[in-house]
Amino acid sequence: MAQVSNFLGKLWQALTGGRKKGTQATSVYFISGMCYNCTVFDSLILPKGFEKKYIEWYIPQGDETLEQYARAIAKDIDTNSPFVLVGYSFGGVIVQEMNRFLSPQKNILISSFKAVDEKPMLFRAVKRAHLTGMIPDRMYLSTEFITDVFNRLVYNLPTEELAQYMTVTDPRYVKWAVRQITEWIPEANSSNLYHIHGTADQIFPYELIRNAFPVEDGDHLMVARKAQVVSSILNSILLMR
Repeated sequence: MAQVSNFLGKLWQALTGGRKKGTQATSVYFISGMCYNCTVFDSLILPKGFEKKYIEWYIPQGDETLEQYARAIAKDIDTNSPFVLVGYSFGGVIVQEMNRFLSPQKNILISSFKAVDEKPMLFRAVKRAHLTGMIPDRMYLSTEFITDVFNRLVYNLPTEELAQYMTVTDPRYVKWAVRQITEWIPEANSSNLYHIHGTADQIFPYELIRNAFPVEDGDHLMVARKAQVVSSILNSILLMR
């Protein structure tokens, strides 16, 4: 009987987040994908005891490095209290970069990559050929190139459906972000790292991904399109001891 009581107590503690009444909630900081604002996370639901917070992109200054950018964007994080980092797509790269100088309780990647052999061949080819520097600036200046042409090829969705999310299209940011995500080399230095990935991801093929929680038929936009499933997995990770 004592064993049953002990089990039920632990189960209740996990379901309620293991926090006493009045205890401060753990902040969960979300960083979105390239060009996307954080409304892409609006449909995600967190368990009791966790508070959702958004970190939005800003326009990089000159030749700002990825490390400099990560440190600047991390100024919105309260490191005096327990916190979790969640990075979607390019946001996952930023989260891993932040682990060079931050110690979150957990790092959660959604539709991203964490190892060199998880990078798609296209990214490797762009890096080897230095293609980002060859793309004419006028292409980066074209919002249609970014939202219409690229996303229709990737997601097979009309531009209108993506417009609410894809608002960070300043050419300085786009050119910088494309270069960073294609040239970044993971160093596997992030502890407490968890990965959620769709089996139908168009950017980072699921076949290349290792040690991830799968979302069946989840595409690269599953964070919004399959929010219920992603929330369920996310909650399980947050409540893990």
